[in-house]
Amino acid sequence: MPLTPQQAKSFVEQVLAEITANQAELDERFPNLRAVDAKVREVKLALEEVGASQLVTGIGADEGFTANSRRVRLEQLAHHCRTAMKWFAGGGIKARKTITRAPDVSRLTQVLPELDQVIQSRWLEAQKCQHAQAHTAAVIMMGSIMEALLLARCQLRPADAYQSKHAPKDKHGNRPPIQDWNLHTLIEVSADLGWIKTDRGKFSHGLRESRNIVHPWQHAVSRANFDEATCNMCWQVLNASVADWLASL
Repeated sequence: MPLTPQQAKSFVEQVLAEITANQAELDERFPNLRAVDAKVREVKLALEEVGASQLVTGIGADEGFTANSRRVRLEQLAHHCRTAMKWFAGGGIKARKTITRAPDVSRLTQVLPELDQVIQSRWLEAQKCQHAQAHTAAVIMMGSIMEALLLARCQLRPADAYQSKHAPKDKHGNRPPIQDWNLHTLIEVSADLGWIKTDRGKFSHGLRESRNIVHPWQHAVSRANFDEATCNMCWQVLNASVADWLASL
């Protein structure tokens, strides 16, 4: 797992303390040039982990590291460590944007095998939207994933779904096909049958309402203004809900 900026900062800080110690400690820690070079490589790797390519390039181009002197090389490394610490302090090194695969939902999507690939694709796409600060698109994408998986869960046990008190009826008292149920109904049926925890069902309605912003009119009326925090909250709801549905199988 890549280092976080905080972990890299702590490591560089530790290295700086090591290479600016008294002479006796330096002689013990760095008895030869190979030991110094090894420490230089460790610092470069740590900075590479957090995407600080400019700092890594600067270290690589520094002719001071070719000097036949432990003292000179350590002094140069200390200089680059101090520069890195300034970058960390100024926010120049930030956490990398990571994209993770969706959990294995094949047990849910078995009713429509082609759905699995669509879910996997949208799971990644929603994260890309969030990283690009297209927060509205990310939330809409997450809502679509939730609706698809809820529909799949109901289709796995249609008899139970139709028996729920929240299953809809038309004006003639007939149950419409599950694929025609709206997202509100799917959430209520899932919560009623214990496929999702009750509190999770309530939070799922929040994601449902946010998903409805797909309609520009609704967006304008609601005055929604999604941000990073909104996306993070929606991910928590979606991940927890998926875990519930899988556990209910």
